[in-house]
Amino acid sequence: MNVITLSSLKGGVGKSSITIQLANCLGMAGKKVLVIDMDLNNSVSSYYLTDETKENIGSKNIADALSKTGNKLADFTVPTQRRNVDLIASSLYLIDLRGLSERRLSQLLPTLQDYDFVIVDTQPTYDNLVLNAYYAADWIITPINLSLFDYNTALFLRDKIATETDKIDNWFLQINGYNHNFSDAKTGKQKEYLSVFRSNFENLTPEAAWLPWTPAIKAVIDRNMFLSATNKENCICHPKLFNSLCNFTDLFLDESENLPELEAF
Repeated sequence: MNVITLSSLKGGVGKSSITIQLANCLGMAGKKVLVIDMDLNNSVSSYYLTDETKENIGSKNIADALSKTGNKLADFTVPTQRRNVDLIASSLYLIDLRGLSERRLSQLLPTLQDYDFVIVDTQPTYDNLVLNAYYAADWIITPINLSLFDYNTALFLRDKIATETDKIDNWFLQINGYNHNFSDAKTGKQKEYLSVFRSNFENLTPEAAWLPWTPAIKAVIDRNMFLSATNKENCICHPKLFNSLCNFTDLFLDESENLPELEAF
């Protein structure tokens, strides 16, 4: 079982949308996926849960799951309507777990069975809940936009991960908002920021995996997030976004022949 944690100190970088897209793509590739929503904003939970599920979910959420050392995470999962994807939903009661051990999630992960991947979405902060997701992770992915604030927060996060955890070698920056049309440009904002990031970070994912985020593509993502997983037949996927998403997903797979076709996604 491989654990991927999505984390950023900055909101609005596409962390939750990448969580959803990665989970769906891995599911379509035939992998059994569990998504754990540890973000109080619960965007991921809102996407995956149907009205019926929301009414019947009860205490099946990550706050209740983490509240006791003897709990089994499998008891808190709910199926979704996306192929091979299950969910442990978020809860506002996560705010009551500020004294939780930073190792609780990693201690409970062995109670899961039959999952190839666990993907954890976190809130845009740095606290004991985020550290739970770090200590449990095989990969920590921080989505970034090409901006000064993203650069500064990435520097700060690198220092915190390096000094307070043993996960610095597992941490990677994923550019979300790359315009491939400007990849050969000799000047421009994108080239300048890429130069700064490349000069100061050795953990960027490959360029082929960087996700485009033009206004048109952002509109596609926003529309699909609004429709939720129950309206899959109305969802659309931009070809450039899909190709980059498949390249990103392939980073976590041993083979790529099972990646879905655009029409199936």
